[in-house]
Amino acid sequence: MSHAFQLDEDIHVDPTQLVPSTDQTWTLPVTISDRWQVIVGPNGGYLGALLLGCIKTLPIQNNQTVRSVALSFISPSVPGAASISLRCVKAGRTTSLYTAELIQNDRTIAIANAHFAASRLDAAFCDQVMPNVPPANEIPPTDWQQTDSKFAVPFRQHYDQRIAIGPKPGEQDGSGHIGGWMRFSDCRPLDDIGLLAMSDAWYPSIISRNLDFEVHVPTIDHTVHFLTSDFSALPDDAYTLFEFSTELANEGYLIENGRMFSSCGKLLAV
Repeated sequence: MSHAFQLDEDIHVDPTQLVPSTDQTWTLPVTISDRWQVIVGPNGGYLGALLLGCIKTLPIQNNQTVRSVALSFISPSVPGAASISLRCVKAGRTTSLYTAELIQNDRTIAIANAHFAASRLDAAFCDQVMPNVPPANEIPPTDWQQTDSKFAVPFRQHYDQRIAIGPKPGEQDGSGHIGGWMRFSDCRPLDDIGLLAMSDAWYPSIISRNLDFEVHVPTIDHTVHFLTSDFSALPDDAYTLFEFSTELANEGYLIENGRMFSSCGKLLAV
């Protein structure tokens, strides 16, 4: 992927700086960009893209692709120098597991567990259908700079977001169901790293529920299951439809489910 795209420039690392600790562990210096800020620190999707990008500098078997990435966010970070500790837990013939730990100022910021696997059985089915929404070109982009939403945070400048499901920020319909079309503002082609970044870029669906108080929704853990390994058929300027719902909350914690569809209706990830 060309470094002409902002995300790739801001997660770029030099693989020649990989320092082996043992035959299965490495460290790699990184720089956390200041261009993906939320309220406190960088967006989790950006950090996930940084972690996955570092994992993919390792010698992963050619027939294996990313099947899932589980992120745990532990401490806030700040833009600047950091390091990533990489570990190969297993490198098998059909499945492999790698971990990446982002460390800054002697604190663990985030951890990623990434499963890679080769294709196996020919069985393939999907009972989930893309929501019936207008195409992206019929919906005006959200101009975050012209909203008074607390979700008008700096990192959103990197995305073209078009609301197609549920109410706009600041409005409520009680559903906990929101979503819309999204792509990178610079039309970066979609791949697993880009999809991981985008998966944490929408605003939280709980704000559409009928709550009589404001909520702050930091992410503790975030897992993406990839249902495709080939993004080559998607146009570079293609939009992805994101659908999110919050149906469970208790004691100040919630579970949010998300689905990501290509414009032709293929489920790309959950």
